[in-house]
Amino acid sequence: MNNKTCILIIYSLLFCTSLFAQKQKISITADNQPIKAVFEQIQAKSEYYILYSDEVIPDSMKVSVQADHLPVSEILNTILGNKGLSCSLTHKGLIVISASAPERRKNSPGATPLRPQIFGNVSDQKNNALAFASVALLQEGRQFAGTMTDEKGSFSLSCNLLEDQKYTIKVSSVGYQTFMHDFVYPDTGFMHRVILTEEKNTLKTVVVTARRPLVVRKADRYVIDVENSFLANGNSGLDVLQKSPGIWVDHNGSIRIKGNQPVAVMINDVFQRMSSEELAEYLKTLKSEAISKIEVISNPPSEFEASGSGGIIHIILKKAREDGFVGSIFGRYQQQGEKPAAGGGISLDYKVKNLYLFGSAFYTKEKSYYLATTDIVYPDKSLYYSSTDRNNNNDRRQYRLGIAYDLSRTQYIGLQTVGADSKLLQSFITGIDYINSGSTTSGISDSYWIRNPGLTSSTLNYLWRIDSAGSSLKVIADYTGSNKTETNNFSAAYNDPLKDAVYRTNTPNNTNIYSFQSDYTKVLKNKTEIKGGVKFASTKRDNELINEDFTANEWVLDPSISNRFIYNEKLLMGYMSFERTVNKTSIKMGVRAEETYVRGNSLTSGRQFSKKYFGLFPSVFINRNINEARANAVHLSYSRRLQRPAFNELNPYRLQFDTYMVKIGNPDLLPQYTHNMEFGYEFKKGYSADVFFSSTSNTIGELANPVSNNVIEYQSQNFNNSSDYGFSFNAPVSLAPWWTTNTNLSFHHFNYTINNFNNDQTSFFAKSSQTINIKKIFDLDTYAEYRSPYVRGNSRLAHVFYFDMGFSRKILNKKVRLSLYFTDIFNTFHEQDVTAYNNTRIDFYQKRPTRTAIFSFNYSFSSGKKFTNKKIDQSNNEERNRIGN
Repeated sequence: MNNKTCILIIYSLLFCTSLFAQKQKISITADNQPIKAVFEQIQAKSEYYILYSDEVIPDSMKVSVQADHLPVSEILNTILGNKGLSCSLTHKGLIVISASAPERRKNSPGATPLRPQIFGNVSDQKNNALAFASVALLQEGRQFAGTMTDEKGSFSLSCNLLEDQKYTIKVSSVGYQTFMHDFVYPDTGFMHRVILTEEKNTLKTVVVTARRPLVVRKADRYVIDVENSFLANGNSGLDVLQKSPGIWVDHNGSIRIKGNQPVAVMINDVFQRMSSEELAEYLKTLKSEAISKIEVISNPPSEFEASGSGGIIHIILKKAREDGFVGSIFGRYQQQGEKPAAGGGISLDYKVKNLYLFGSAFYTKEKSYYLATTDIVYPDKSLYYSSTDRNNNNDRRQYRLGIAYDLSRTQYIGLQTVGADSKLLQSFITGIDYINSGSTTSGISDSYWIRNPGLTSSTLNYLWRIDSAGSSLKVIADYTGSNKTETNNFSAAYNDPLKDAVYRTNTPNNTNIYSFQSDYTKVLKNKTEIKGGVKFASTKRDNELINEDFTANEWVLDPSISNRFIYNEKLLMGYMSFERTVNKTSIKMGVRAEETYVRGNSLTSGRQFSKKYFGLFPSVFINRNINEARANAVHLSYSRRLQRPAFNELNPYRLQFDTYMVKIGNPDLLPQYTHNMEFGYEFKKGYSADVFFSSTSNTIGELANPVSNNVIEYQSQNFNNSSDYGFSFNAPVSLAPWWTTNTNLSFHHFNYTINNFNNDQTSFFAKSSQTINIKKIFDLDTYAEYRSPYVRGNSRLAHVFYFDMGFSRKILNKKVRLSLYFTDIFNTFHEQDVTAYNNTRIDFYQKRPTRTAIFSFNYSFSSGKKFTNKKIDQSNNEERNRIGN
């Protein structure tokens, strides 16, 4: 029975799956403060907007509350209950506050309560529904019930009215004359159509639009609101990360948060177990239209895997969906120089009762042209010059299928399958000049690469919410299969025939990962939370390198550099954490234990090795709230992290790029260990300043090393140590109601040491985004980024600057969004680095088609009531990050 048949059977068995709604938990403190100020605190710390009428909630109404890690609904019910108020969650995360119905009058003669609810509809003179209009019910001038209209202009009031009693209904909305009407119950027929007349002196040309901030600070992380920002307009997942505050992506797709340490990337709680290059390729298939927000966690607590020396970036896909059938269709066209790129996709969700089905598919086609040069000066003063024309023709596909079922109100089970595959065609035509002792060897090499990476992952997920306080048990089982075929056809012709070469290299690999984990959370009444969990992961990778020379009109195997290598790894992990809040201070501490068993076997050479290492990874996080209303707080955190080598780095292969460039594996590579510390201050509802320090031993970095015959070998090695310290600052500024900005600055000093070689640099990074809303015309977005020179391994990278600008508009009742975006308008982005080691200097330069024009559209359709999208967790995340196809 193959994997597809097994998956089909499991889907059939789970066809009755479900939806599980997560309750967001926050902490707030207020002592006899205006209730409106408390609402502002809740909005700042959650993803909700709170709507209310000043007639229902006067400025004089005050409350006291002290809530630690409680659901928003529970906090609101606590502070509203004794004020005669109630709340309801409406579409798109809006909470409407209204007056509660009075208790039934007792012992009153003739007090016979009639219909428990009255209904009505509110519209303007053009019969357009008026959403969120304030509706109040009065008697003798005193209001005793109130609500707001929904998105369709409808309202209902739960109240026990008495026959033959006189009442007044009052309906108001900004920009319209207040409607007031006296009636004697039960004469309520007029409410079925209440019409508001527009104010004649309303300024039609001035509209203030409230926008969510791009960055929201949480206790142990900050959150980037992608779907409500310019980042959602026709970008890939990698583009979104590159333009997000506090995240830095270099030209090789390597992702950093603060300083120069590598990070782990999660998507919907799933670690992406790939090398940085393969992760970049994978993120290019993910579209910004599917992303809700990004969590940036510089010092993750113990419940997260210890992998990722520089922290974790968590990409959360959109969750808000409509009951019934929901979907979106999008497309994108990009002109990059003379080459085009285009893509499109579809996302569909369906829910009926306890069953939830979802799926999506994306496809992109890209053609591009790169120009690169490499200059080398060797110890013997010989010189190497090359110029390469690179043409890319790439196809990328990604799909996601899932099913979930609510077993009960507290339990659900889900199954998800995610797949991605690509066809990457790249041709390199290189002109080479090698000058030694006054003689010049010239030639042309032609390399044609064909790569077909593919990945499929299936996850079975069970969750049991044990009690209303938040205690839970979660069980996850995963399987991930990855395979890749790769062929490089190489030929070189020189003016010296002895250097001519024709060969081909095949490097297929296959990876299988199985994992299982269980997590238990217990929430106690004294503001204490205890977590614990275990995890097991097993990985097997089969790598092969087949090198064949074309000799005497036939392909002949070269056994000296051909190799087959099988790698096995098993991980045993467990953790415990404790969290407690005392007054305004919260403390969270935990420890994670991970033991690794490794066995490698080169079937070609007979070389075998085995390793076993154990690590403890403690973490501590302390947060002190200074001013809740202004969201002022300080935090201090520490964690120990590690970075395991990617699977392909451990393969003892030798891959020949051309006559002078070789890449080799390193089976002796060890994991790197990092101590991270951070002290930060948040103030003015979004501003933040952080000081950070990290120290790493056995730092993994790529070393360019000259060897015999002036060949340059590229190999990942363990540097002795590295250190990184610096300062970061983020400032969200509203220059006007229609103009918002976000600026992120980072200073850091990084130092690498290997043997007697030292490479260090103080660097400055800055990025700034501007969003200008020109009502009824378009939104204007700009983005600028600058990076001063910085170091990586034994290389120094040059400065980078670029500036983007885009326009977007929503049409057809906001169901369609059109966007036109221009990247690197001044064409200043280029890649340049210098490597100096063992008296050899390598200068590399590359120019990609970064000045582009992008047109994109997104059409969304929905039907039904709101529900929450199921998020299927996975447990083999860290291993997937290391597949490195």
